[in-house]
Amino acid sequence: MQIAMIADAGSVHTRRWALGLRQLGHRVHIWSERPWDDFDDGSVHRLPRAQRLRRDVPGAVRQIRQEVRAFNPDVVHAHYLSHYGLLAALAGIGPLVISVWGADIECFPERYGFLSRRVIRWILARAQAITCSSGYLRTITERYTAQAIRVIPFGIDLHAFRAQNQNHGPVRLIINKALEPVYGIDIILSALKEVQGSYTLRILGDGTQKPALQKLAAACHLDQRVQWVGRVDPAALPAALAWADVGLYASRRESFGVAPLEMMALGRSAVAHRLGGLSEVICDNVTGVLIEPGNVALWHQVLQSLVNDPEPIRELGINGPPWVASRYNFAENLKSMVDLYEQTISS
Repeated sequence: MQIAMIADAGSVHTRRWALGLRQLGHRVHIWSERPWDDFDDGSVHRLPRAQRLRRDVPGAVRQIRQEVRAFNPDVVHAHYLSHYGLLAALAGIGPLVISVWGADIECFPERYGFLSRRVIRWILARAQAITCSSGYLRTITERYTAQAIRVIPFGIDLHAFRAQNQNHGPVRLIINKALEPVYGIDIILSALKEVQGSYTLRILGDGTQKPALQKLAAACHLDQRVQWVGRVDPAALPAALAWADVGLYASRRESFGVAPLEMMALGRSAVAHRLGGLSEVICDNVTGVLIEPGNVALWHQVLQSLVNDPEPIRELGINGPPWVASRYNFAENLKSMVDLYEQTISS
């Protein structure tokens, strides 16, 4: 089938959906503000960049309406409700599938109060089908629509992320999240300040908070403990993550939890806040450990126990691959999405 995606081509999530659908033989074109770096086969159509007071919207809507209709898709799929979902709804193209991602339903409805919530309801009413990645997101989205919402997780490529041999020696910790306030890396660094014993922490990724986090690490006397790895190429990510024993996720808000799923698929464990989608993807005391949000003292206690004896957390990691394979296999998620497309077209 022909699929028009109204989505951010600069996002790894958009790219995985697009590539996965293409591998199944479908023709996919994307309408996006951002380009797809190092990828140009004529299937990515650039939209005008967002402007203050959203002066870009009328032009973007006209472009989408004209070009998507010329493409003549069987189905239109807009990713991220409050931005690309809005553009697709205004363009009046369809049949329309809208995917809720996270902040678009967690934060946007409160941004402008009643007006934001009314806009969200209007966008959702334009969709013939609605998806999200977790039960947590479905619960929030149900506040704004009576339509059925299909949970289709953004799962893991089990060919790339597969069980690895367990590590030995001092515990190895890793954080594979953007260096932004929402992901609570400062909480972990503060909790590690008083942890005694031998361990190493690697922090993958980049972000606006990197200078502040490096300053905090120095103030906590963690200079010799923390390795700032920076961005990791997707092809090298499985090996980079398999170096560790456990991933740490102190997010202040998390709609799903791809990062801990990647760790668990590798046979590693996760320690995370008990909130949002993290509570769904991590099975407490089976594939990882869940901590009440923001409890630095409890984080310190758990981290100290990992340093004292890493073997229990390594044993939990053994449970990860079958857990992920049975619930979050991206190949199965793709099939579920195609099934939804076909149901939407036929109805």
